Amino acid sequence: MGIAYCVLCIFYNLCTMFRFKRFSVEHDNSSMKVGTDAVLIGAWADIGGAIHVLDVGTGCGVIALMAAQRTSDDSHIDAIDIDAASVVQANNNFASSPWAARLNAYRADINDYSRPHPYDVIVTNPPFYQEDVMPPTVVRAAARHTHLLSFDQLMLSASRLLSASGSIALITPTQARDAVTAAATFAGLHLWRFTAVHSVDGTVAKRLLWQWSKQPCPTCRDTLILTDGGEYTAQYRTLCHDFYLKF
Repeated sequence: MGIAYCVLCIFYNLCTMFRFKRFSVEHDNSSMKVGTDAVLIGAWADIGGAIHVLDVGTGCGVIALMAAQRTSDDSHIDAIDIDAASVVQANNNFASSPWAARLNAYRADINDYSRPHPYDVIVTNPPFYQEDVMPPTVVRAAARHTHLLSFDQLMLSASRLLSASGSIALITPTQARDAVTAAATFAGLHLWRFTAVHSVDGTVAKRLLWQWSKQPCPTCRDTLILTDGGEYTAQYRTLCHDFYLKF
């Protein structure tokens, strides 16, 4: 996605703890580390007014923590992951945050997961690599590849778990556009928000931010440029201002 984006991802993976403005996360034992994709979807997703939020594939819990920061004191955020070590680390990160009472992580597969209440918003940085080349470890493979959670499964599960007016927000590579669209449409979801993410001004978009609603709605489409002339754009800084220390 460009040199600046890749440098950020390498930096995140080398740190055992990442500090944000209002919370910190340890991510050395989780299947997915803090990364630009997670922060983008955590900041971008429209969760205004949400009382029940679900983070799917939580890893270290960063998206759930961002949701807790962005929601009211009467909201509650559940987080699920199939990796036991990730769930332990996410719960530890939750316990040390200002919103410990509103956060819980569970070891669960979304295909079988259920709660007594529907969710207003589901937010996820899902596994999306569909290529034959797999990461070197089973845990990393599960976190990054669709062989254990396809877009079809994700969208059907979201449709089952969401309230009548609920929505699911996710980030994917650009090449997943057709697969995501087909899966969401089959699940009866409607595209509400869509942002193409460009790492550098003038380059092809490498990531897509989506929010699909249970209710029919007009679609809002725009673009997000992360860097221009070697500097972070005002647009990117504004989006992530409440989280990144450097913004």
